[in-house]
Parts: sequence; structure tokens; C-alpha cells
Amino acid sequence: MWFRARAIFRGVTEASLTREFWEWLKFCGQTLASIHKAFRHKNDTIRQMYIMGNQALPLVILASVFVSMVLALEWGKKLEPFGAKLMLGRLVSISVIREIGPMVTGLMIAGRTGAKIVSEIGNMVLSEQIDALRAFGTDPIERLIVPRVFASFVVMAPLIVIADTMGIIAGWFASVTWLSIDSDFFWLSMRDGLLMKDLMIGIIKPPFFGFVIALISGYFGYTIQGGAEGMGRAVTRAVVLCSISVLIMDFLLTKTILTFY
Repeated sequence: MWFRARAIFRGVTEASLTREFWEWLKFCGQTLASIHKAFRHKNDTIRQMYIMGNQALPLVILASVFVSMVLALEWGKKLEPFGAKLMLGRLVSISVIREIGPMVTGLMIAGRTGAKIVSEIGNMVLSEQIDALRAFGTDPIERLIVPRVFASFVVMAPLIVIADTMGIIAGWFASVTWLSIDSDFFWLSMRDGLLMKDLMIGIIKPPFFGFVIALISGYFGYTIQGGAEGMGRAVTRAVVLCSISVLIMDFLLTKTILTFY
């Protein structure tokens, strides 16, 4: 049903969608087979980590701060009639660490880094730089895709730590400033409410988000066709699919972790 609706909307056949999916899986297999070679191009890998983290950090902090403040205000108003505002520190910290931080970080990376990877790789394809690499006997996937995939996987860990920290601080600020919550009660509530499982869920998910985002974006850049128009189409499709993938993976990873832990 999903394939049929997508086919009607995009004007393509179910067979072409299935073929594209298998081509993406093949691309993923080639990338994973060479992922151990990321350190062979360690300068490129480190540079990609720095660029991805540096460019995404302001967006991640901004989104995490304001979403967390809204969350604190909403929770505070809902808890106030029950005299349970002292639970706010626990609720805000758990929500930020388990869901808000990972989700916001994943979606920001999907939009910012995903579009960047597509445009970079796509420009190389359109300007025939990829063909030049092949002519010199260099594997484009190993040289261009692997460093970006590895960097996207690794850089998510520090990003989520920063996003969670800033989100909790923002939630504390909103609680103390606008809800008249005592600062000490907020931090004590957070300390008593957080469990190792909460930290585990919040830390494990983002690297997988980054990994899949880079694979999807790298594929659409690597297979780009149609010049400038094709570039716009590839960027749009990559960002949409990356965002959807983050949402789906968030559910699957959360369900899996809660099942076994």
C-alpha cells in the first residue's frame, strides 16, 4: 500500500522503488565492507568530524534549549493543580535525556548534515570528480563515503551530551524563573529520578541515527542525476527520508532496549 501510494505520488513504478531500495542496500554493504578503512584516511575522517560537529552544534543547542523550556513550562502547569511541581526536575531530566535530546539532535543532523553530504558528493559526481578518482584507481566509496559515515556515527556522542546538558539547564532555568521552583529541589528531584537505563537509552540511540543519516545522504549524493534540478530533488528526498528514518529508529531502538533492559 505504501509503495503504491508513493508510486502514484512520484509517478514511478513499484518496481523502480524496490530496485532503488536494493541499490541502497548494496551501497550500504559496500560502505560497511570498507568502514574499517576509515583510519586509512584519518585526516579526512577527523576533518569531517570537526565540520559536522561544529556546524550542527549551534542548531542542536538552540533546538534543545527551547524545546526543553517549553517542556518544563508545560509539565509545570499540568503538575501545579496536583501540588506536584517538585517532580519537575525528574520529569524534565528523564524526558530530555531519553527523548528530547536524541530526537532533536537526530532531526537537526538529518537536516543540516544530511543536506551537506548530498550536496558535497553530488557536486563531485556532476563535476566528474568521482570518475577521476576511479580513473586513478581509487575507490570513491572508501575515499569519500566511509569518512563521512564514520564521522557522523562518532560525532553524535559528544553532540548528544551537549544537547542533554543544555536542555536540562534550560529546563532548570524555566522552572526556577517562571514556575517558582526552588533550585535545590529541582536538582534533587533529577538526581533521585534518573536511572542508568535512562542514560543508556539516551546515549545509544544518536550514533545509530548519525550512521543511517550518512548512509542515506551518501547514497543520494552518489547516485545523483539530472544536474541542478536533480541536486534539488536528491537533497529534498534525502532530508525527508533521513528524518523519517530517525523517527522509526527511535521507536525501534527504544522498544528493543526496554525489552532487554
